[in-house]
Amino acid sequence: MNHSIIHALNLKEEEIDSIESISSFHNEDFLITLKLKDHICPNCGSLTRSIKDYKIRKLHMKIFIHFNSTVYYKRRRLKCEHCGKSFVENHPFGNKRKSVASSTIINVLDALKPYNSTFSSVASTYGLSVGTVIDIFDKHVQIPRKHLTDILCWDEFYFNRRSRYKYAFIMMDFHKKVILDILESRHVQYLSAYFRSIPLQERKAVRYIIIDMYHNYRDIASVYFPNAAVCIDPFHAAKRVNDALNSLRKRIMRRKKENKDMLSYSLLKNRYELLLKNRNELEFEKKKKDMILGYSITERDLLDLLLQMDDHLKAAYFLKERFIRFNSSDRKRFTDRKTKEEELNRLFKDMLDSGIEEMKECAGTLRSWKEEILNSFVWIDERRLSNGPIEGKNTYIKKIISNANGFTNFERARNKFLYSQNLYETYSITEKKTKVKRKGAKRGTYRKHK
Repeated sequence: MNHSIIHALNLKEEEIDSIESISSFHNEDFLITLKLKDHICPNCGSLTRSIKDYKIRKLHMKIFIHFNSTVYYKRRRLKCEHCGKSFVENHPFGNKRKSVASSTIINVLDALKPYNSTFSSVASTYGLSVGTVIDIFDKHVQIPRKHLTDILCWDEFYFNRRSRYKYAFIMMDFHKKVILDILESRHVQYLSAYFRSIPLQERKAVRYIIIDMYHNYRDIASVYFPNAAVCIDPFHAAKRVNDALNSLRKRIMRRKKENKDMLSYSLLKNRYELLLKNRNELEFEKKKKDMILGYSITERDLLDLLLQMDDHLKAAYFLKERFIRFNSSDRKRFTDRKTKEEELNRLFKDMLDSGIEEMKECAGTLRSWKEEILNSFVWIDERRLSNGPIEGKNTYIKKIISNANGFTNFERARNKFLYSQNLYETYSITEKKTKVKRKGAKRGTYRKHK
């Protein structure tokens, strides 16, 4: 038992004078006394081992995870026989103002690494207050931005509706899937000031920037990254076409309801996912009973039934399918940029000539992003340029925010995101001097109760 305790406390057997334990059900308390050694008086430099008194000091640490344990340290106060000054003996449990042992700090920081860990859960595990765990995290996990790489992924995520900026900006390395930095806002002024602070030589080394269809990102990239080609994430381009088709479906669905065609209305309302799915992903052999129709039918046949309801819906659907085929070209089928541009121009023309308002609007939007769409047809290490890696990280960031029931301190949240999501991110052994905790409002006047 004593050997396990010594190991947990990160001590050596020759340093221990005694370990006394008091055990009860689900509770384990220990009293540690260190061996007496010669000490140098900090006032006059003389050697002494004269004991003035003892003080029992409580340490916040847990020896066994499944038991409540309190560690007490029987601390000596020594007295210099030469000058009469007194001082506390040297010990491995931190300075005189710190009550959390170093080994516990390391355990706490390791426990905070997984994305599903929270300050509350770690505090409960190690018998600490939530405030103490937060304080440990703030002092040891402060992560600076990383050097820009040649291919950057830019995106945003919803942070907090009560914060000053609701959407935070995230930047990631396409190659290693490492988050380079997270900023509090995606606003132009905020991003401009940030990228202006990065040396021009570092920004010139960026070759590609992958974004969603957000105009501010394109403007920022054109100003601060002179050698970078901006690329649209293929998923967002396809989503724009799907959104147009879905808007048309809703319009037709409302018209069917007005005309009392409730069967068509019900099918358009409840089987719309078939329209948004790629046609080659639909089941065309196995029949399944449809509760609206009352008989068995394949997914492909049910889709054809939907398309027969309206000529515009059918035309828009096949325009969507053409764009999906254009957008999903792999490296083997890709010929050259000029051929892809001609294919895209024909698609835009057919969308505009279709007479469908939703498709015409979609064509206008996509045409304003034509260069960026074509720029995405580049393969690096057998992977096409896309924001897939950053979308995966955003999913985990949303889980971290949800598990924590939201964050109010952005700097603390940023450090948690980076620490958790970057595989080899670690903490600092020494405490950082920069304060993460924000100053609250001053307490008002009050009257003490006697």
